[in-house]
Amino acid sequence: MSLTLIDAQENDAPQWDAFVENHPEGRFSQLWGFRQTLEKTYRYRCVYLRIDSDGGCVGVFPSVVSAGGRRRLVSQPFNEYGGPLISGALAPDACGELGKLLLSAAREAGCGCVEIRGGTGCRPAEQAEYWLKMPLHRYAELALTDPEKLWRNSLTHEARKGVNQARKAGLAVEILEGSAAVREPFYSLYLRSMKRLGVPPHPERMFHHLAESLGRRVVAAWVFAQDRPLAALLGVICGRRLQIWITASDANEWSARPNDLAHWELIRWAALQNLRVFDFGSARYPGQIQFKKKWGVAFREYDCYLIARNGSSPRSAIPSVDSSSRSMAMMSRVWRACVPMRLTPALGAPIRRFLTK
Repeated sequence: MSLTLIDAQENDAPQWDAFVENHPEGRFSQLWGFRQTLEKTYRYRCVYLRIDSDGGCVGVFPSVVSAGGRRRLVSQPFNEYGGPLISGALAPDACGELGKLLLSAAREAGCGCVEIRGGTGCRPAEQAEYWLKMPLHRYAELALTDPEKLWRNSLTHEARKGVNQARKAGLAVEILEGSAAVREPFYSLYLRSMKRLGVPPHPERMFHHLAESLGRRVVAAWVFAQDRPLAALLGVICGRRLQIWITASDANEWSARPNDLAHWELIRWAALQNLRVFDFGSARYPGQIQFKKKWGVAFREYDCYLIARNGSSPRSAIPSVDSSSRSMAMMSRVWRACVPMRLTPALGAPIRRFLTK
């Protein structure tokens, strides 16, 4: 198979999205609308490449040019997933050819390497020239079936207990789509959650651009005590997968278990919409792993891939990958303790843009 890379244009968007949504490894961060969100919010220079063979499209590759440090093509920022999607499996020599082409595209964009987050479609390239696989942790996904079967057979006693506790506390859930999913006070809840975690937030416009670009693919489970919002679980649909992206909640209300109720009701809704996978995202910390395990998930390998010239120093070329490093932990402590809440939106955006995290 002889491959060529072609710069994707706006009129390629329908074909691009159809390819991503029909690919078994497609994620919302690879949709064309996510490009629009990145360009409008952060003014990234996006490099979206169509992968062709014999005059026809056999794959897509979305990426952005990193904003600082050692310049690299990153696929994709602010998300756990990225990389090329290819129809069918590539032979090892074709993977090497693709790596060479992507590295050439990176050089044309002024970058020294290609960094791929997640790389769920990259496993055939593990042994190919130019590619380096860096195992990180795992991600969790739940195969969706009938909600009653999920309740009886997948959820543990702990999960059912949390949902029932929330219901007994009188909490109610509303499933919202599109712009309604990120209406206020979503951003207020999100800001408080990010401050508690010590993480710089995205600007509010990020979520409005996302809903504008992806429409009803954006969905959220809102949890209320009477009319007071306690939590919002935000996800995005791609194909038949619903991927959780943001969890925002009031920590003072956790005893009522609003997050448990939000997860169950969004799982139930997704199953009734005939979706097939509920993607919980990464599971790297003991608390995360325990929370996700109680829903009956399967854990999958999560890796980072680097495409770089032979003889380069790839591990030092991607300093932003390890968000649990000592320097990142110190940054989080400083952010929690020293940055006033009112300044976090203004300061968070340039930090996020620089780190692409």
